[in-house]
Amino acid sequence: MYRDGITEVTCIDLSAVAVEKMQKRLKAKGYKEIKVLEADMLDLPFNEECFDVVIEKGTMDVLFVNSGDPWNPRSETVAQVKAMLEGVHRVLKPDGIFISISFGQPHFRRPLFDAPDFTWSVEWSTFGDGFHYFFYVLRKGKRSSSDEGSSGKKEIPSICLFQEELEGEDFIFRTNIDEIS
Repeated sequence: MYRDGITEVTCIDLSAVAVEKMQKRLKAKGYKEIKVLEADMLDLPFNEECFDVVIEKGTMDVLFVNSGDPWNPRSETVAQVKAMLEGVHRVLKPDGIFISISFGQPHFRRPLFDAPDFTWSVEWSTFGDGFHYFFYVLRKGKRSSSDEGSSGKKEIPSICLFQEELEGEDFIFRTNIDEIS
């Protein structure tokens, strides 16, 4: 993204240690304009409708670690996930895009993404060998037509990355937003 000219980037992490490491890493690569802040996805410290795109990789997975039965997660887990999604929905501009990269399968994530409070559409693609990752694209202001039986699965070229590339977060900086818009 940065190399494609998107230089207004704000990264957040709950861990001060992770924030410090990312700041040093970005500075070493010459990405001076990218802001890295300590913040909580459950309580985003940003104004309403201030981001064109929000990307999360693994935050929902972390929230589901102690969820119990994935078909019937604990109410505390559901409340935390809803708080995160409400915050993301709030900070996205009217036509903003939320990208969620997760191990969570669509039949577990869709009920949360499709909550009535949200005005976004939901599409996803699957990638990875062995373990599958799901790349969800939610477009604010374009409600899903799940009532009409839409599967939400989008046929886009598969993303082929090695595990090492997924573990390092550089692939996020290579994501071309225009290809998924």
